[in-house]
Amino acid sequence: MAKVLIAYYPSGETTKVAERFNLNFKNINFKSELKEIKLIEDLEMRKQFKREKKLKLLNEITSLSKYDLIIVGTPIVAFTSVPAVNAFIRSLPKFENKKVILYATGIGLPGKAVKKMSSLFSMNGGKVIGSKVFSSIFDFDEKKLKEVDVFFETLKKEILSKNKNIKAKK
Repeated sequence: MAKVLIAYYPSGETTKVAERFNLNFKNINFKSELKEIKLIEDLEMRKQFKREKKLKLLNEITSLSKYDLIIVGTPIVAFTSVPAVNAFIRSLPKFENKKVILYATGIGLPGKAVKKMSSLFSMNGGKVIGSKVFSSIFDFDEKKLKEVDVFFETLKKEILSKNKNIKAKK
């Protein structure tokens, strides 16, 4: 059974999207693991930006070998990804041939959020197969979360291509 890591910065909408991805993966018989990206020291966002390259994570991942796919989600803050998420990506061990999906949530312009995360992953050997910004000025309801399902469907062929022995449920 293929295994997916869904790592995300815990904020309302970002969490909802992570949970929706989790549901979609379960529907195609993948085992997915949700992981909140948290810092050892709880810092307000302004302080995270000031200390971005020195941030220490709670529960760093030391190996990616058990995962076939990695998804990382961030809220958009100041037109970019949250510093804790960038620290998480930087902390990952080097890897090759791992597929990566990135997403961001926010109410405004996405700025460089996904582009920055993509750059960090490419420096680490990851292959970004898809990225999406989910935005709304309202809370994500069932209708808004359908966008996650549509995005997932567009990536399903690529996701399943490495895992040919896995059949999607009808």
